[in-house]
Amino acid sequence: MAALYLLGQTWTLPFGICAYLTRLAGCGSTPCALIKATPTSVADKSGLKTPGIDEVFQLSQIVADIRNANGGSSTGIKDTTMGPVEQELDIITEILDAHPQVVTQLVDFFDREYFMRIWCVQEVVVSAWCIAKCEDLEINFMSLLSCMIHVNMRRRSVFAGKPLEFWNMIYMLKQPGRSNMPRISEHEIEGSMGPMLHTLTGTRDFQATDPRDKIFSLFGITDEGLMPVLALTGVLSSNKNSFPMRLLKRAQRGIADYAKSINKIGPDIDFGRNTALKADYNRGHMEVYRDFTRFMLRKSPRMLDILSHVQHIGNPVTDSFPSWVPKWHQPRSASLIGGIGVYHSGLCNGHFPYFAVLQDSPLAGPSIHPNTLSLDGYYVDRVVVLSAVIDTSVEEMVPVEDLWNQLFSTSFCPLARHPNTKGDLPQMTFCKTLSAGFLGPVATAISHDLANGREDLSQKYIAQAHADAAAYLNLAASNNSTLSPMEFAALGEAASRGSLARFHRSSQTFSYNRKVYLTQKGFLGIGPRIMNKGDEVCVLFGGRVPFVLRRMHDHHVLLGETYIQDDEIMGGKLTEGVRFRNQLPTMTFHIR
Repeated sequence: MAALYLLGQTWTLPFGICAYLTRLAGCGSTPCALIKATPTSVADKSGLKTPGIDEVFQLSQIVADIRNANGGSSTGIKDTTMGPVEQELDIITEILDAHPQVVTQLVDFFDREYFMRIWCVQEVVVSAWCIAKCEDLEINFMSLLSCMIHVNMRRRSVFAGKPLEFWNMIYMLKQPGRSNMPRISEHEIEGSMGPMLHTLTGTRDFQATDPRDKIFSLFGITDEGLMPVLALTGVLSSNKNSFPMRLLKRAQRGIADYAKSINKIGPDIDFGRNTALKADYNRGHMEVYRDFTRFMLRKSPRMLDILSHVQHIGNPVTDSFPSWVPKWHQPRSASLIGGIGVYHSGLCNGHFPYFAVLQDSPLAGPSIHPNTLSLDGYYVDRVVVLSAVIDTSVEEMVPVEDLWNQLFSTSFCPLARHPNTKGDLPQMTFCKTLSAGFLGPVATAISHDLANGREDLSQKYIAQAHADAAAYLNLAASNNSTLSPMEFAALGEAASRGSLARFHRSSQTFSYNRKVYLTQKGFLGIGPRIMNKGDEVCVLFGGRVPFVLRRMHDHHVLLGETYIQDDEIMGGKLTEGVRFRNQLPTMTFHIR
């Protein structure tokens, strides 16, 4: 056994563990470092060199080392010097594909307790530099994290968001070239990982001995924790460079500077910090989570994004937690539908003080009924039929036709258009529902498109989602269809532009641990695993997606977020009709 000392903690590694660690170059002309770290005795036998902290190998030498370690076997990779980053990724991909056991060992390595503890995140983020050591081997910790991207690409999981993904984000944010990355925050606060909810989302599956530390540990590395006064001036705008936005940013900087000058007066002064952002261990973890949730709801510009993180495991009706408070000490059980921000069901254009309409939520002081959340919105429909919980493993495909049979009396095939109907086939609508509309294509390409400044791509992704669903229908129907030759040819043409693999991946990612349902008016949707017949689909002003509520005698219970296959609802058009033309009656939902 070899001992690994890492940032104040020690554990043992199995003898002979092999980890290929990669450091991606900051520019195209810099060669990529690929280091093989093993206990000294193994390194001596294999002929591998013991790297120093800043030692970089040319790829030709590394390939030779890998061949020596494998008895001279060839990987089929030519000796070359790195070019652009894309070429580096291709070459490293070839190397790791030639050694699949390395990926398995890396996953096991990064699943160790250190990488799962929430306080270790702050320890690394606030450090100017840190070193990982194994006996007489040592490596820069950021170089250790640089292999995360390659492990993530090969690790099979139902949905993202596990600790590996977050460590990979830490690596990218701490790189000198991070200015080329898409911005995740409207502020640039020194030492911050970005908005607190964004960081909390990434650390959902991390562990803490004290559940309150899931919140407290992030105060020192997030926007709201480091500069809480800016939580009062947040806005939502599609044009960050407009003249009003530039004026607002200038005002925000002035407010931040003023807050700093006030705080310098005395050590006990913390101007602008809400009590929810103070590490008070005299409060229980339910109160800490509840007060933080209410703070996130009423901070400007009052969005309901945090409610998308409500994922119940047990019965919320009998739970001691208010149903609207996310349980951050429990791991995430399903992918987020409203987390990426592509839908706008409870938002609309117009001049409103805030997006969400909250009752009993004063800016200063406690609420009269702290465990009750009162929000305005409107009722959409009632659930009448549901499937069983979709719990396919990563190796399985979502049983599309079986789920269809649980909702409808007609068979999935042959494909047939109902008389006097226009638009998509019912089976097409069903397939799009399972993959949460165009969220599947967005989830696979959003980072690339945002990095290139392409933010308004909804039409592109809508077409891609349609083509992916067509790829599945074209294969499932084959010759079993009553469509006209023209309709069937159109289906085949759409399928040629789609990806069957992406459809399976999208439907598995967003329907996992959920139920597909049918409402009284004929809407299809996917919702929380605990929903039942009779539950209500509602839109709450300020929410990016609709929510499923359960009506009780004098209040509602929040079951979780939902996707409903209707462009007007998901895109906010219905909300515009409600707020400007009274298309549907509004009401206040009292949620406990």
